Amino acid sequence: MKYLLILTAFVFSSFTTFSPNHNFKVESNNLIWQKVYDSDQTVFELYESLRGHGNYEKIYIVREEIIFTFTFDSGNELGAHGYKRGSYPNYLKPGGKYTGYLQKKGDRYRVTITGVNFNWNGDLVENIDDAALKRGELRDNNRTKKVIQLFDRYFNSKFSLIKEARNGNW
Repeated sequence: MKYLLILTAFVFSSFTTFSPNHNFKVESNNLIWQKVYDSDQTVFELYESLRGHGNYEKIYIVREEIIFTFTFDSGNELGAHGYKRGSYPNYLKPGGKYTGYLQKKGDRYRVTITGVNFNWNGDLVENIDDAALKRGELRDNNRTKKVIQLFDRYFNSKFSLIKEARNGNW
């Protein structure tokens, strides 16, 4: 009986830990993160808020869209969301950068992260698509699920300066 309880607890925890509750999806053989928010902020107010909350390499406004490239440090920024140096794949250790954009439509904004690149000895050589996708599909292994969930938590907190939409329809 004790063995059955332990096995049931392990299966349940594995299921909840690695369930597909994340904002990543595959489009045109590329992995993107996308989320919709409600906000009455102007594009300029949102731009100013983002500038104050990250290490941006580039951030600018084009019409009603904010285009950005942010850098991240694995130990500091991802560490706050569960990253531990020895328990994640090597390509996460040095950090990297990600690109994306915010679009405004009425009182809603949609954040789209189109690429995450990882540093390796100072050079950007690993893309999240190479690490997480196989033949245009999300890899079904614990390593990939762990990285996807880490970045989902990180992006959720990064863009939490806007209220999440009641529904995700764009």
